Amino acid sequence: MKKPPLPPDEKARLASLDSLGIVYSPAEERFDQITRLARKLFNVPISAISLVAEKCQWFKSSQGLLVPETPRGLSFCGHAILQEDTLVVPNTLRDPDFADNPLVTGEPFIRFYAGHPLKYNGSNIGTFCIIDRVPRDLSAPDLEMLHSLTAWAEDELKITAFSEAQTQLLRELEEARRESLIDPLTKVWNRKGMDEVLYREMSRVRRDKANIVVMMLDVDHYKQINDHFGHLAGDIALKEVAQRIRSSLRPQDVIARYGGDEFLVFAAACPPDTANLLANRILSRVSDGPVETGKAGFDLSVTIGIAAAVATKELDISKIIELADKALYDAKTAGRNRVQLREFQ
Repeated sequence: MKKPPLPPDEKARLASLDSLGIVYSPAEERFDQITRLARKLFNVPISAISLVAEKCQWFKSSQGLLVPETPRGLSFCGHAILQEDTLVVPNTLRDPDFADNPLVTGEPFIRFYAGHPLKYNGSNIGTFCIIDRVPRDLSAPDLEMLHSLTAWAEDELKITAFSEAQTQLLRELEEARRESLIDPLTKVWNRKGMDEVLYREMSRVRRDKANIVVMMLDVDHYKQINDHFGHLAGDIALKEVAQRIRSSLRPQDVIARYGGDEFLVFAAACPPDTANLLANRILSRVSDGPVETGKAGFDLSVTIGIAAAVATKELDISKIIELADKALYDAKTAGRNRVQLREFQ
């Protein structure tokens, strides 16, 4: 197996990547839209926006992968950033540089790879790539389409779409600290990360006396998914639920995996009627089509409890979370796959 050598501009390249503060940041719908589209356009099982950091390639967005990163020494994208045009490997088993790569001989069993460099500040910081488990070729129109999707991803890299509190937190933290605050499976904030974000968000919304909302979401009958289809299917379900929730929210809203199969959403400048709209959109999108695991498909649904309040100086965020949890319990008792809202008095 040929390991990718370091690019000549490695120091400047890593500095450009670090300046974005995007490695180990929460996943975002605006990037998921691009990888979902690529998967459909090219009819491939895997597509990804891969950022090549010092020791790993980390996926800002991926479809068809459960791992958040792979070692840089194994990565195809580590080779792709060395060139200016698309790296295409039609059949990995016939390529001496890749035939014995563990990502070829084992999961995800790469047989075809195409990755186009992602540029930022003049450096190749990663790739937009598509992967198949069978050999194939790319036509000239296919390559042009891949270039266009890469350009779209590059444009998105230049935009900050997180809430002010999330952006500030990400810029202040070193890469290793950011990693500790992100759930590796769903790539949303974990509970510890959400606690950090909420502290900052509440400081801001109290000044504005804004309408705020906390949603507690529980995946319905999650244990049955694990029992009937296996834990891998359970992981796929959680990742898919997280993506479908993200696609239903506004860019500035905050989402975290708060427990095993439980998610928490925080939304500022969000009156109760908007909260109901968002929550029902989540219900619709989560249940919109089965989750495919390769061996079986199954449907998903969630139950949502909402707590709505006006952010005053006296407001305790823990009380709002507690109220959302009670609303979730009410919704479950009423039959699941529904929304229950409570307003804080």
